[in-house]
Amino acid sequence: MNKFYKLSLLLILVFANILLGNAQSTLASKLGYADNTKLLIIHADDIGVSHSENIATFLALKAGTVNSGSIMMPCPWVPEVAEYVLKNPEVDFGLHLTLTAEWESMKWGPVASKDKVSSLINENGYFYSNCLTFGQKAKVDEAIIELRAQIDKAILLGINRVYPIFSFNLLFQGI
Repeated sequence: MNKFYKLSLLLILVFANILLGNAQSTLASKLGYADNTKLLIIHADDIGVSHSENIATFLALKAGTVNSGSIMMPCPWVPEVAEYVLKNPEVDFGLHLTLTAEWESMKWGPVASKDKVSSLINENGYFYSNCLTFGQKAKVDEAIIELRAQIDKAILLGINRVYPIFSFNLLFQGI
């Protein structure tokens, strides 16, 4: 299966999943509100990057100023987030799987063994800082290995109830 075909198939499956979910009912109705209710959902992104960001996110969730968040699995403070998730099963967290490290002063690399995903990393062992370089150098098979490793890490840490784990398990079967 060539690179273009695999990426196209993955995108089609993701968008079909989104469209089918949206066709069934509105988000407002899923949350128990009338279909025409206007909602503001504030989402905390990149949880797990640093201790201070984690603490700020946990406090914002407790205060009700943040409604949901996504855990960036290759980052150094993910174990702290996993502990929080296990103690607070009501939180609405998803996985933020990533194959780049775009922050200027903070870098991260793969969860998978670097020798298995060498096309995804630069000379310092970190993910590329932009999508263009990633697209030029990355091998699809290695990207799949890394995404699978990030999902497996989440499961190992006990973060196994969030939606993307089940979606990506289905998407990666047979690819």
